[in-house]
Amino acid sequence: MLTPDDIQWIKANRSELTVGRTESVTLIRQSVSDVDPYTNEPITSETREVVPAIWKEVSTVFNGDRSVVNGVELRQDDVLVTFDSDVDLSGVTAIERNGVKFSIVTIDEKGIGAVNRYECVARRVV
Repeated sequence: MLTPDDIQWIKANRSELTVGRTESVTLIRQSVSDVDPYTNEPITSETREVVPAIWKEVSTVFNGDRSVVNGVELRQDDVLVTFDSDVDLSGVTAIERNGVKFSIVTIDEKGIGAVNRYECVARRVV
């Protein structure tokens, strides 16, 4: 059985393992900043946050076989993105990398003993 110290050790070592594969991406959130006084419609604003992530292109070969991750059939421009567990993904409407936007299709919590990362399938926004 893992102890809390074991879980902390795993988290600390994970950051050492990912340091060479991590890059910065921008999380884009839409949040309600106010309410229109005349129409009572919510007024939204866009917030951006730069966070570290591991970005992996998905190789899909269309030979009649389907590639499925977390119950989602992968498309040609889909990517796998991994975030540390301290990154807040709530309310994220898009991820931006090199000026290209992607939407999060799935979020899967991963880790041994405790969540230490989120593995996501992201799809290019056209």
